[in-house]
Amino acid sequence: MPTALERWLPSWSHPLATWLLEPAVLGALVGGSVVFFVLNVVGIPWFLARVPEDYFSRQERSELGIERGPIEPWRLAIRGLKNAVGVFLFLAGVAMLFLPGQGILTILAATMLVDFPGKRRIQRRILRWGPVLTGVNGLRRRAGRRPLVLLSGDDPPSDRVGG
Repeated sequence: MPTALERWLPSWSHPLATWLLEPAVLGALVGGSVVFFVLNVVGIPWFLARVPEDYFSRQERSELGIERGPIEPWRLAIRGLKNAVGVFLFLAGVAMLFLPGQGILTILAATMLVDFPGKRRIQRRILRWGPVLTGVNGLRRRAGRRPLVLLSGDDPPSDRVGG
């Protein structure tokens, strides 16, 4: 570890800093950063462009009184994986609010993957912020897709506002 860095870091962090400065670890960190950057720049817009235009205006199954049947083990495993990816994307999106990246769009994509009560309400709230809806609909327009349709506030489903 360089002596200048050694002077600035607390002594308890020296082993970690030494490990992080190993060429193999630095290479893995750089490679991982490049992969995540490409996935963020290409994957998030691709994902948001393929969301059905009425995704945010659909009524929830519970509001419609539709009961769910028994959950098969493979569906449960896929749901767990989907939620894990969503949590990872959410944390990455929060980090991107302070680091370079598409933080808000990544958080929006993460909320689409994670299952939790009231998620559509939170998603619509994020989308109602003008720059986000403009950005998402701009991505959709460039992909040849129609703009998203949102419910206006807590109005009944028949009251729709185009994006």
